[in-house]
Amino acid sequence: MANSLRIKVHLSPGARADLQQLNQRALKKPHGREEALLEATIVMLHRLNGRRHPTKPLDHNPHFADLSDCDTTYVGADPYEKPPLRIVSRDIRPSRPDGITRREIVAIGARQNSNVYRIAGQRLGRPTGLTLAELRAQREPIADPSRARQRTTAGFDAPSSSEPDLQPD
Repeated sequence: MANSLRIKVHLSPGARADLQQLNQRALKKPHGREEALLEATIVMLHRLNGRRHPTKPLDHNPHFADLSDCDTTYVGADPYEKPPLRIVSRDIRPSRPDGITRREIVAIGARQNSNVYRIAGQRLGRPTGLTLAELRAQREPIADPSRARQRTTAGFDAPSSSEPDLQPD
């Protein structure tokens, strides 16, 4: 499988909460728009699991946290309207050539006012206006061991291993 990219979706705790909020809204209005959006989101998550699905790479925007290592996927239930939801994800490559790429779902949210991108940046702990290169430079180890204890890179660009992956039925 040298040319085949294997992907497994992982829902971050925040993305799980986003999905639960979509579910709560759908329960309030069964058979309505919210339920259709929930179903479309679940279908899209399954499409993102196990294979490449068309996603759009995000660029750095100085008005937001740098999400240039992330992709966005559009989700909508009505083919005649602009998809109102976005799924922000990032692929974390395996350390071994035969490993499985982990597609971390960072946020699922509204396209309106770019809210989903603001939330994704917050969840990744990234400040607005700094590039990923600038963040990495700030977090590099310091030569003085007494100062090194003051900085940590724990959790930066690493998925939580305590959360189960998305398991398709």
